[in-house]
Amino acid sequence: MRYALKSSEIETKNEHHFFLKVKKINIRTGNAFIILINQEDADRLGIMPGDELKLDWQDKSIELHADISSDLVSEGEFGLFLDIFDKFDIKEGSLARLSFAERAPSLKAIYKKLKGGILNFNEIYQIIKDIVDHKLNELEVTFFIAPSFNERNVDLNEMYYTTKSIAMLGDSFYFGDVVADKHSTGGLPGNRVTPIIIPIVASFGVCIPKTSSRSITSPAGTSDTVETIMKVDFSSEQIKEMVKKNNACLVWGGALKLAPADDIIINITRALGIEPYSKMIISVMAKKVAMGVNYLAVDIPVAKGAKISDMIIAKKIEKLFIFLSKKFNIKTKVVISKSFGPIGRGIGPALEMRDVMRVLQQKENRPLDLENKAIKLAGYLLEMTNKAKKGKGVEMAKVNLKNGLAFQKMIDIIKAQNGNENIDSEDIKVGEYIYEIKAKNNGIVKSINNADIVELCSLLGTPKLKGSGIYLNKNVAEKYVKGDTLFTMYSESEPRLNLAKEALEKLRDIYR
Repeated sequence: MRYALKSSEIETKNEHHFFLKVKKINIRTGNAFIILINQEDADRLGIMPGDELKLDWQDKSIELHADISSDLVSEGEFGLFLDIFDKFDIKEGSLARLSFAERAPSLKAIYKKLKGGILNFNEIYQIIKDIVDHKLNELEVTFFIAPSFNERNVDLNEMYYTTKSIAMLGDSFYFGDVVADKHSTGGLPGNRVTPIIIPIVASFGVCIPKTSSRSITSPAGTSDTVETIMKVDFSSEQIKEMVKKNNACLVWGGALKLAPADDIIINITRALGIEPYSKMIISVMAKKVAMGVNYLAVDIPVAKGAKISDMIIAKKIEKLFIFLSKKFNIKTKVVISKSFGPIGRGIGPALEMRDVMRVLQQKENRPLDLENKAIKLAGYLLEMTNKAKKGKGVEMAKVNLKNGLAFQKMIDIIKAQNGNENIDSEDIKVGEYIYEIKAKNNGIVKSINNADIVELCSLLGTPKLKGSGIYLNKNVAEKYVKGDTLFTMYSESEPRLNLAKEALEKLRDIYR
């Protein structure tokens, strides 16, 4: 018969351990830290669903959250999902020791925060450490997130302590005394300036190792885009070698352990459907600190239908970036730019990378708005790192773009990251299923609905289908006449293209 332990029994049960055999469950759950206990064993040992168990094997240990099953595991064994075997060297069929995990040390601090208290560094550090060590379950982490990222009452010291703790409890790099980076708050379709900025700045001898994310909700992240022409998944040692050789890299940060607590917090806020800007800033700055960055350009695009649509919010975000930058001695330039539509013409991994290469190769059909924005941000970094005099950064960035040195640096990066060093912009493969949207009258494009563009790209299969997306034949402020192609939809899947065509009937105001 099942029973719940009384409070007086808790101390006793923590002293006991028990042995069960490991069974592999051929399912990936997205949450590695789950253990499946047979119902009979659970009744015998007093294990309840949600209990936290400590698993010891060899000289390692992890804490797991218990689920109960009558048929997926047999009596005398426990199940681990594939997520665990991906992370740890645990042998199926071996006998392993289990015990009840002790109460997380940081729960007292979380309770204090819930009551409206202000946490000191030691309290926040312990919370973040318990998150990294998986001593807090998702519900407990949620109780920390809810009051901590209340944007009506942001405590600056707590932001600093949280950023510092996240950075300290992950891997870190040291590339020298001058390390530059660029970050965008995102949310604007296209806007793929990063792969242009990195080779421009690196061509002047500035160290600029770029770790980027994959897309969560947008048509493409920087890593999704770059991956269309080169590998982005590398180890820490490989990254160090590439940066030593080329002063730069364009890699996926998810393969590293720069800020493991942040990854857990992101998964929970995503599930809750929230993304507080205070949390976003902490996430960005913790990773910059871990990468040893000391010169940073931050791009905050503001547009209707983008992640940040309000200039007031953009100004608040700017102040918080500057505050944390000063705390960590990072010289930061924040650029707030208002837009009435996407930046560049391609939206979707392959189409965006084609735009990038057209700019770097200085093709006639390159998107000039994308080029100009990239030059502007690269210019700021060149001035900040003393490669250019104040007011001369844009001019210098333009020189190395025009003379081909930036493109050659990109080729060096591509070669180091196992890509085709003979790549041309027009070699980049886009979706074979195509549909053009024609103008029904004469006019001028005043604005483009960003949210509708993102929705169409999702239907077309981005970012997973890398050749899918939208090409803007006419962008903001451009004239068109009846019969001109306004934009072209691409997909690697004919059913997905048909789905997007159907959606067009409901999205009548993409172009205004």
